[in-house]
Amino acid sequence: MLVLAVIVTGVLGAVSFALSYAGLVEVAAWARVPAWLAWAVPVVVDGAILVYTIAALVFRARGEAAGVEWSALAGFAALSVVANGVHAWDGAPAWVRTVLGVGIAGLAPVAVLLATHTLARLVIAPVDGEGVAPIAAVASARAATEVAALQPSPDRNHEIARLRREEKLSGKQIAARIGVSPSTVSRVLSSTEATA
Repeated sequence: MLVLAVIVTGVLGAVSFALSYAGLVEVAAWARVPAWLAWAVPVVVDGAILVYTIAALVFRARGEAAGVEWSALAGFAALSVVANGVHAWDGAPAWVRTVLGVGIAGLAPVAVLLATHTLARLVIAPVDGEGVAPIAAVASARAATEVAALQPSPDRNHEIARLRREEKLSGKQIAARIGVSPSTVSRVLSSTEATA
């Protein structure tokens, strides 16, 4: 079922991109983008949706903040929806197309800034107490964390609940102490609260 879900999701994403592509290529003219470069507008706008979704999920899995990425995702998704909608609106006032065109024209430097920021965060390991950890060490620690998360134990779950109840630690603090992801801590706490 997982393979089927991945295939169907991939097909849906590709078809959605193709439909959006057609509208955004025409919207590029409103931003005075030359016809030979019009393909770049949908690639930047809709490609950013994919990039920032993946980045936000990676940062969440690492237990890091992903506010910039979630905000970028929301912004690019909203722009795509509005641009495609206005494109389909035959009676759209000229000022609406002008405002949208100006927004798209100003998008390129913002997209470069956000992409550079996100790329740097993705490839550079988080800073620990002694400096930046090597990427291999971070990957190894993450793998160990995921193995621990896949093998829940009553002792671990009890300790997570005890740390919350007695020491009043946050989910991130518990995750760091136990060596699991914050989402694992959240799942354990939710299940223990449901059974309590």
